[in-house]
Amino acid sequence: MFSFGDSVAETGNICVVSSANATEYNVLTCTHRPYGITYFGRPSCRWCDGRIVVDFIAQSLGLPLLPPSKSKGKDFSRGANMAITDPVWNHGSLSVQIQWFEKLIPSICATKQNCKEFLAKSLFQFGGFGGNDYNVQLLELGLTIEQTKRLIAHGAVHIVVPGILPTGCLPLFLTLFTDDERDQYGCLKTYNRLTEYHNSMLRKQLQILQGKHRSTRIMYADYYSQVYKMVQQPKKFGFSNPFEACCGAGGGKYNFDLFARCGMQGATTACRNRSARLSWDGVHPTEAANKMIADAWLNGPYCTPPILS
Repeated sequence: MFSFGDSVAETGNICVVSSANATEYNVLTCTHRPYGITYFGRPSCRWCDGRIVVDFIAQSLGLPLLPPSKSKGKDFSRGANMAITDPVWNHGSLSVQIQWFEKLIPSICATKQNCKEFLAKSLFQFGGFGGNDYNVQLLELGLTIEQTKRLIAHGAVHIVVPGILPTGCLPLFLTLFTDDERDQYGCLKTYNRLTEYHNSMLRKQLQILQGKHRSTRIMYADYYSQVYKMVQQPKKFGFSNPFEACCGAGGGKYNFDLFARCGMQGATTACRNRSARLSWDGVHPTEAANKMIADAWLNGPYCTPPILS
């Protein structure tokens, strides 16, 4: 299994890259408590209190947790994670990650034919496709799926491509854009409409790509619909206060402060019942939410077709 993406899919590359510089490393909030507290018992360089979606999928497939691709001396024969957040909202990083993957593969499967066979039996998963492009500049369109085409050219057969989370429901944006119009559930209308538009265009492009590569199984993972359903009916999923970050020092309605984010000074205590929260730090889901998302991608109904189908 090979994973690509941003902070939603990060499992350690940013820490590996930053480890030589103590100042740079310590600036990363994910290297401070209470990150990692639920599963690892310590910060694991994941932007979560525990496991992320890619972790749950790997475990469900009987694979080890994917090692970050920039690690030294690791065994990548069962997969690797190329995701990185350097800098946090990085333009063009996916192309760089594909390059890392292309350099990594010959060391695992040697010959071109062996690699074709190896990759045909592997699962490829992207993180939220294009999410950080909107976090940087909310109207930055014109995204392509060239990276998916490159993986297919290498022999990839099973590819999971997620859309974007409902941006308008994230505590980060709810805190920053207080004057914008809300829907009946409390999410920002404009930002969710933008997310919906992006996801619809992404699905159309994937359908075109699937039609050209019928021997490849391209799976669209619907982050948006599932997480928005969690916001609409939180009790159904065991959640309370879906807009309130579990970890933060912001207080107020969302417990989010851009200058006192989870892991920063004054924001190192998590909420008492982490499994009852949807948002971990105002941007990323909790482990509890990630497990539900992973289950719905593996078995349906929020992945088309489901990974295990």
